[in-house]
Amino acid sequence: MFSRLHQLITNAWEVGFVPQSWKDARIVTIYKNVIEHTFGTIEETSSFHRRQDLRHDPHQHTIYPYNTRVSSGTQCGFRGNRSTTDVIFCLRLFQETCIEQDRQLYMVFIDFSKAFDTVGRTGLWQLLRKYGCPEKFTTMIEALHTGMMANVNV
Repeated sequence: MFSRLHQLITNAWEVGFVPQSWKDARIVTIYKNVIEHTFGTIEETSSFHRRQDLRHDPHQHTIYPYNTRVSSGTQCGFRGNRSTTDVIFCLRLFQETCIEQDRQLYMVFIDFSKAFDTVGRTGLWQLLRKYGCPEKFTTMIEALHTGMMANVNV
């Protein structure tokens, strides 16, 4: 199965075409415990993000040298040994510890897309090229984002 998946990804890379099904996301809620729908039993996932992870891992090392030049040391995503999943896990563990110890916890989440103007995708592609990312890589990322769609299943 993995060899077939690798072949599909390699073919898409060589042809320079990203199928629409790779751009579509379905966001669903998965209950970890069917009986108890309480805190700590819900996990949200997107089929798109799972597929995207599979597609991007082989090329992670391609963009890594360019990413480290411009990103801050505190960034967790797209960096070696610094997964955003680890940060989310730590935050969740901290929440659960506060609940167990009956301690108050205040958290603030800022939607930066609302707080600041959204960066245009065209500008992102130009920046990737400016910082020396290979044209093929930039073109494939651009193709992946063009026409992207998502829906939420309740």
